Amino acid sequence: MAVAIIMPKFEMAQESGTIARWLKQVGDPVSKGEAVLEVETDKITMEVESPADGVLAQVLAEPGARVPIGQPVAYLAAVGEPPAASVPSSSAPRPGGANNADAPAGRPSRATPIAQKLAAEHRIDLSQVTGTGRDGQITRQDVEAFIARHKAQPQADQAKVAAAPAARRMANELGVDLSRVASSGPDGRVQSSDVARAAAAQREAGTQRSAPAAVETPAVKGQRAPAVRRTLPLSGMRRTIAQRMSQSVREAPQFNLSVDVDMSRALAIVEDWRTAQGEGQPRMTLTALLVKACAWALQRHPALNAGFEDEAIVEWGDINIGVAVAVDEGLIVPVIHHADRLSLPEIAARLNDVSARGRAGQLQLADVQGGTFTVSNLGMFAVDRFTAIVNPPQAAILAVGRAARRVVPDDHGQMRIAPIATLTVSADHRVVDGAQVGRFLSDLQRGLERPGLLL
Repeated sequence: MAVAIIMPKFEMAQESGTIARWLKQVGDPVSKGEAVLEVETDKITMEVESPADGVLAQVLAEPGARVPIGQPVAYLAAVGEPPAASVPSSSAPRPGGANNADAPAGRPSRATPIAQKLAAEHRIDLSQVTGTGRDGQITRQDVEAFIARHKAQPQADQAKVAAAPAARRMANELGVDLSRVASSGPDGRVQSSDVARAAAAQREAGTQRSAPAAVETPAVKGQRAPAVRRTLPLSGMRRTIAQRMSQSVREAPQFNLSVDVDMSRALAIVEDWRTAQGEGQPRMTLTALLVKACAWALQRHPALNAGFEDEAIVEWGDINIGVAVAVDEGLIVPVIHHADRLSLPEIAARLNDVSARGRAGQLQLADVQGGTFTVSNLGMFAVDRFTAIVNPPQAAILAVGRAARRVVPDDHGQMRIAPIATLTVSADHRVVDGAQVGRFLSDLQRGLERPGLLL
């Protein structure tokens, strides 16, 4: 009898997973507990183990397919059993599907209580609303946007059109009238690709109507579009970055405050640690000292160790600092948990460990979950200053530029040369105000300029 390998649930809020790659091929023998495939979630890539001994009889989803939690992705046959006879006649998802975009939703969408109440008041089917909240959660703003889009268009007209659920959702998002979309599906059913074409045609028509006549000169008409070097589909990591950062900019009213910090003593203490370290000890870095300083300052300003969730401000009891680490595919943010309880060498050791495993693709879910504040240091790339985007649901993120040598006055008014770094906090104005961030930056500056306070 066939044994199904199902899409597992790695995270509490996870609703689906993407097939990254198959480690076994059809016909390969597998043992219980042996890794069969890799699944990519919003945060990390994990191996899926075989639930039993057998032979991989059928693969239902190719790499790149996005599969809902609990749905079969493959079947195992018992050793010696004909594979074809052991596999159920109906299976899903369809092999080779890139994202199962036209599959029925099959279950209600997750939504905040306020969003559910608002949807009930307006008799809105939440399965037709696209969530922009954390992990795809539907928020009050999503429901309000859905209502606004449909004020001028009776829903009855839309309901008469035969369309795939994903096509309906896409039409809602893009403001496309389904009754005017040419269908390519069976029995006149509108598909997502039909909606995409209609949306592109709408944009093209709008561009042509708005283009001034003066632009249409022979010289401009003769211009050629730039050559395309290559087109890269969004990987799971880049897709997650795109979704999270778009959500952050769209939903959170963000502001930025900066301060210049004299890093003379901070750099000296890092160098002292490096000199004193023996063979095999973790390498001390300025980023480790920055994490220590942030944890110290967050203890004094818990308003920044907070987030915005379900229309409420949540202040966390733990100080878990995420550190942005660049990898080939994009960006990962491993977390130094309980950073306020760790010594500087302990922070350096953990930072070295998670950074190395992150670049090798060996992080576990626990390594990237639970962050309450984030540090992004681009000083090693000779970046003087920059602003970072808040990582939702966190309230703030610190951007650190390089310590560049500048002429500054000393306590006696004499000019001297010192390494000065610009530190910029981007913060969610729904959670904190400028004065709170300013006080946090003032203490952070004090801790870095007098690092003995941290130790």
